[in-house]
Amino acid sequence: MPPASGATILFIDDDAELVAALSVPLHREGYQVEHAADGDIGVRMAREHRPDLIILDFMMPTMNGFDACCELRRIEHLRNVPILSLTAFGQNIGEIHGMNRGGANLIQDYLEKPVEPNVLLERIAEAIARARGAPV
Repeated sequence: MPPASGATILFIDDDAELVAALSVPLHREGYQVEHAADGDIGVRMAREHRPDLIILDFMMPTMNGFDACCELRRIEHLRNVPILSLTAFGQNIGEIHGMNRGGANLIQDYLEKPVEPNVLLERIAEAIARARGAPV
């Protein structure tokens, strides 16, 4: 599935090395990538610049990913932005996947770290296509 040309991805993760490594294939596929090192900064960035997709780690300082996710879903213009969790949180993230808060799923998809870049690219393309109403 081809990427959404020029789509902006907000990567909220405190692991700067991981973000840098995964940003390379994302840029190569035509995505614009913004980075926030914690949930609080990520929520502020998302509020100011509506991304097309958010990649969210759950284990972070200041504001963890679960709290950030709930906060993002409270913001009207972000309610339908797909959130993909990329975390070492493990199997428990499956309990959060698909949970409904205020009429919107908290996250649309999740992947466990470490993740293969081609798998991440595929999931991103699918999530953006679904959000835009395109067939997946």
